[in-house]
Amino acid sequence: MLKEYSHITKALMAILDLFILAVAFVCAYYWRLHISNIGPMGRYLSLVYVSAPITIIIFWSQGLYGPMRFFSIPKTILVTIKSLIISGVASAAYLYLSHASYFSRLLFGYYFVFSSVLLVGEKVSIKLIQHQRRRRGKGLRNILIVGAGAKLDNLKKAILDNPEWGLRIKKILPFHDDIINRTQEILESDVVDEVFIAFSRHERNCPDVGRFLSTVEDYGKVIRVFINLDEELRFSNVEFFRLGALPGLIFYSKPLDPDLLFIKRFLDIVGALAGLAFTAMLFPFIAIAIKLDSPGPIFFAQERVGLNGRRFKLYKFRSMYKDAERRKKELLAQNELNGPVFKLANDPRITRVGRFLRRTSLDELPQFWNVLKGDMSLVGTRPPTPDEVEKYNAKHYRRISIRPGITGLWQVSGRNKIKDFEKIVALDVKYISEWSLWLDIKILLKTIVVLLTPSKAGAY
Repeated sequence: MLKEYSHITKALMAILDLFILAVAFVCAYYWRLHISNIGPMGRYLSLVYVSAPITIIIFWSQGLYGPMRFFSIPKTILVTIKSLIISGVASAAYLYLSHASYFSRLLFGYYFVFSSVLLVGEKVSIKLIQHQRRRRGKGLRNILIVGAGAKLDNLKKAILDNPEWGLRIKKILPFHDDIINRTQEILESDVVDEVFIAFSRHERNCPDVGRFLSTVEDYGKVIRVFINLDEELRFSNVEFFRLGALPGLIFYSKPLDPDLLFIKRFLDIVGALAGLAFTAMLFPFIAIAIKLDSPGPIFFAQERVGLNGRRFKLYKFRSMYKDAERRKKELLAQNELNGPVFKLANDPRITRVGRFLRRTSLDELPQFWNVLKGDMSLVGTRPPTPDEVEKYNAKHYRRISIRPGITGLWQVSGRNKIKDFEKIVALDVKYISEWSLWLDIKILLKTIVVLLTPSKAGAY
């Protein structure tokens, strides 16, 4: 990816954002102080010390310090607000874990509002200044497009529909036998900043791309190649990488950004610790109820399949009689779901206490231990059993390309009404393809709504 901003410029932008966050904190403090005395400002500086670096890291990972030429203003606003919400959740989690009971929730809310308004205003102002400069003909990039077929048509339309990108098409050359000589003539006689190459993979009369790229490189031009794999790679993202001196492309259909994955894991740990604390409070009551209801252990451990086929023990409060696994074979013919997953609404193996635990999802509380260990995440796909995976075909394996979750898109999409396994897979694939920290937060919020309506719950 072309780096439009130097590291110095990126660092200056980050410093500006740190200054804005400090201003937002001061404004929030004095605004709160007008309501009632909350003590000296220094007592609350931990909020800035924690939230500021988290915000900068998230901004960086979301591309807000990178090449934003192709960011629209609505996208800039949306990415900024989402990043601030994630930062706010992480900061709130820190305050919770540090037992900062003295902290003013109103101050925290004011700080979030002020920082959102100021930072969104800053990002939008930068975009407006850039757009205004490009309307005056400054900062434009003159491009030569070489291509053919539908990909060329789509590229041309995208550029013409988005003048704020600042791309000026100087010439469009179709592929033909003399394309290299024709390109050299234009590069020598006209002002060209970049060469765009776009052609469909089934296009005939394509030149020797390697020789063509080498020729353009000799002129010192920036080259953007629009790869011809759109139809085959329906879900994949693409990034450039080098293995030693060997250049290559990474195609991936699941989250790989280490910064975002680090934040997701941090939120998992925070959520798991909070969940285990809640579990500890309820444990005596649940344990006694299970023991009084039926003989057997308090916990149920079952082998499940996780990230890329790794196997682990999933823990739950026991909600079935202790011979449930043996009796499952007798009930397979009554399976209410189509495909390699088992579900029976009136399962005779479930105990009286177990029905209550499942209806309220309390049986799943021990899974916070799986999250803390790293076997699972708070949000992900449903962890299948090994015998279910044995029945998978190729496209189903994508479900286990990420860590499974306690909750997920399927669970908050009316799982009790979904009887077709292929629809379950489609929801899991949708989650993997569209994953973001913001999506996780939305699913967690929807999960709370589901838990408050027990009739919608029920373990699988």
